Amino acid sequence: MASSFINQVPTIIHLVQKLQPVTVLDIGKGFGKYGFLIHEYAGINNTKKLDSSKSLRDLSEITIDAVEVDADLMLPHLSQFYRNVYFEDVLTLYPKLGNYDLVLMIDIIEHIEKNKAIELLKHLLKTGSKIIVATPIEFFEQELYESPFEHHVSHWQKKDFDNLGYLNSQFFSAGAIYLLSNEKLDVRGFGNSVIKKFRRIVRAIKNEF
Repeated sequence: MASSFINQVPTIIHLVQKLQPVTVLDIGKGFGKYGFLIHEYAGINNTKKLDSSKSLRDLSEITIDAVEVDADLMLPHLSQFYRNVYFEDVLTLYPKLGNYDLVLMIDIIEHIEKNKAIELLKHLLKTGSKIIVATPIEFFEQELYESPFEHHVSHWQKKDFDNLGYLNSQFFSAGAIYLLSNEKLDVRGFGNSVIKKFRRIVRAIKNEF
């Protein structure tokens, strides 16, 4: 999806900061905002002087590749953020890709048939990647940018991810963010983290008075 829900952006960037990846794969990168924001908030060493002759990609300590099926989104600024942009269907590309610390699937999984997406997730987890998936809570038809790739073909709920690996999730008004991994993660401030549970308890106690 070229664009996505604006209110999920801070949570996703917070997750990336906490996970501290060195290599990232951005599947369905759209306009490239996550490439830019990950470099800004998680990749740039702000104790060092910036070299204005270098691209943001080269200044960052994080390497980001992207996958995009829609050639209309082959935008000139993307080379500033991404080392490689693969313009190919991820379902044919993923067996040829290397391993990544973190994979982003932000408002993309609903554009893939469910059985094929499950196989993709299994493969990524098998390679050791952590995966952030963001998807709408409700299924709805979509027509954007006159693009055949913007149609929704699957609807995802928490139960669809339950048997894939360790799962953490957080919901907001229109969508859900899922964190999948091969190991149990307690990301402070996200989903079922201990600190988040503690804050919920404190709020509940305050509401009693």
